[in-house]
Amino acid sequence: MRNLQTRFEKMIPNVISGLTTATIALPQNMAYALILGINPIYGIYASIFSMLTASIFNLSSYMIVGPTNMMAVALYSSLSNFQEQNYLQVILLTTFLIGLFQFLLVSLNLSELVKYVSHPVVVALSHGAAVLILFSQIENFTGVSVSGSNVLTKGWQFILNFNEIKYSYLIVGIITIIFIYLLPKLKKELPEYILTIIIMSLLTAVTGLNKHIPLVGEIPSRIIDFNIINFDWQIIGHVYTKAFSIALLGLIQTMAVLQAVELRTDEASNFSREFRSQGITNMVISFFSGFAISASFSNTFANISAGAKSKISQIFCALSIIIFILFLRPLIAYIPVPVLAGLVISAAVGIVDLKEIANNMKTTKGDALIFWSTFAAAVVLPNLDQAIYFGVLVSLVVVLEISKKADIDMLYYDKKEGDVGYHLHHAHHEDHDESAIEAKQARVIDLKGAVHFSAADDLKEKLDKFYEKDVDYIIRLRNVCRIDITIIRVLEEFIDRVKDDGAEIILTGVNQKIIDMLKKIGLAAKVGSENIYRPESEYFAATNKALELTCDENIAADNDINDNNTKETEEDKNNNLS
Repeated sequence: MRNLQTRFEKMIPNVISGLTTATIALPQNMAYALILGINPIYGIYASIFSMLTASIFNLSSYMIVGPTNMMAVALYSSLSNFQEQNYLQVILLTTFLIGLFQFLLVSLNLSELVKYVSHPVVVALSHGAAVLILFSQIENFTGVSVSGSNVLTKGWQFILNFNEIKYSYLIVGIITIIFIYLLPKLKKELPEYILTIIIMSLLTAVTGLNKHIPLVGEIPSRIIDFNIINFDWQIIGHVYTKAFSIALLGLIQTMAVLQAVELRTDEASNFSREFRSQGITNMVISFFSGFAISASFSNTFANISAGAKSKISQIFCALSIIIFILFLRPLIAYIPVPVLAGLVISAAVGIVDLKEIANNMKTTKGDALIFWSTFAAAVVLPNLDQAIYFGVLVSLVVVLEISKKADIDMLYYDKKEGDVGYHLHHAHHEDHDESAIEAKQARVIDLKGAVHFSAADDLKEKLDKFYEKDVDYIIRLRNVCRIDITIIRVLEEFIDRVKDDGAEIILTGVNQKIIDMLKKIGLAAKVGSENIYRPESEYFAATNKALELTCDENIAADNDINDNNTKETEEDKNNNLS
């Protein structure tokens, strides 16, 4: 008996969090169906069956899945051309394909692709989706009919048809938005969305406004609406590319939610398991009249804030929605459409994060370029999936441009009283004039990171500028994590040039992988094994050792480096390639 009571007490936080999350999810998901232009009941179907399915296959104790504003607007922008056909069947078929692509991406270990979508692309897509959501609700919010393939044409249509504005729509919509923002100010714990819907439905009924505005209408009484999907190959041929891009978008959004959950709760995420769960969930709900889902930011954090302890809270959330529908179904029919439009617009405005936009502007020019170009594509191009590909393309161009620059520091070494150390060649102090720098008998080339063939021209140019006759050079490779044959050939040309002029070249911090590579192509023999040093535990130790050889005038005069190396300690010999 006590054991049963303990279990019940542990279950209470999950029951409360599930109920709390349901009060947010129910009105939101009805509104997201409105974005797609279908009956709000399909948003409820998507919500219920996605939560029940995901609670079986996912691992996260806190994540809540369901329809989201970004997924809804991506579906709408991609499938709006099919509204003249069996629109609902096209949506369900596309949802199945989205799930199939997500499942295959994980099964073939290709889900890592989402990590190559840069953060500025994700931020730009979310803000572009916010603008698209706003424009998708113009007719429901103002009564003005608009048409067009993008924001610009819809905006122009709105201006041309402005005289059609219906003030009853506008008043109801504006008051809805005011309530959504006012209620949390009165008390933070209030479920503002569902309370606003109740208040506005009563208000429009009492004032008679509901006679002048469209209502949601009758909601089907069935909770389960099983559908056999029509796998029309002609339609599949038109939508599969769109389904693939939306599948990636769903995984990106889920990854972002999981990362945010990790920061909030310290819960370690299994991305592959959650991605696979999302794919299975999308395939399953397509047979129960549900449209594409992903992890929901608002519902997930409502679940965490309400005290969820395990993924059972998601089951209670789905059960709560079912109970709401069973007992409140007749009342849902009287919800005004402009109220749902106001709810959608509030959610869209909530996406806007001015601080995040500013951060993308302040970091690098590349981030700013990626953000604004992707955002422009999202609001101008006909489909959001095209904006995804465009943003990824711009990101690749920026990365390629960056990779053309070799990450390298050119250093000279001062060894005199009161000033011993390394100095950047391009940032020397006033007391180090150029003639003094040229007189130094040792220069260090510090190569870093992954140096690819694309940086070959930049590296060659920098080496040419740094070159000076009768000067010994040390090429430091300790911080090189990857190097290819093109870069090695550039270094080999430089080494030949130095040796032809009678100067010495030394390689330091060379790991075993690079040593093996140098041996295979014959460069190790050209440099000489006595001039190749392995990395040491102390930073710059191998380079300092090499500098002691090159900076000692007696050693240079006697040209007796090999004899000096025989006097090294046993530890030095171990660090030296020979």
